[in-house]
Amino acid sequence: MYEAFLKIPKRRIGVVIGKDGATKKTIEDELGAKLDINEDGEIVYSAKDPLNQMKLTEILKAIGRGFSPQEALILETDEYILHLIYLDLELNKNQKAQERYKSRIIGSEGATRKQIEASTDTKISVFGKTVGIIGLPKNVQIANEAILMLLDGMTHKAVYSYLEKKKINL
Repeated sequence: MYEAFLKIPKRRIGVVIGKDGATKKTIEDELGAKLDINEDGEIVYSAKDPLNQMKLTEILKAIGRGFSPQEALILETDEYILHLIYLDLELNKNQKAQERYKSRIIGSEGATRKQIEASTDTKISVFGKTVGIIGLPKNVQIANEAILMLLDGMTHKAVYSYLEKKKINL
């Protein structure tokens, strides 16, 4: 077994562990893995199968970036991927501007995020300085493009129109 290391935000440790350790146990059982988690958010992990090791890395990253364990465990399926957009790199703007752009992606009461998710059959998490997308590669690409359009200042209407056109092709 090969050991790997990943650090996640402290406030996401409880999500990885779950109530009475249930989430941690589920992840370990389903992937034939071992997780050692400390209170600083450092996770040392290993899986018997190298493919499961890669999946485990993506699942832990997803949970660390704001996805629920149920959403992250979709990454066990070979067809699904996790894509992260780093807002600090993409925008090259100050914290206040990043917050404004995050609000554009989420929308009023989550409407924009929900619209992108529904149109592309993806799951989206806006957490910290990242936007995470889980889905099939083709769908993730479309959701990513829609989010980048919002970050480039396109109107929500233009983004929804783009999604409608792409939805026909899915």
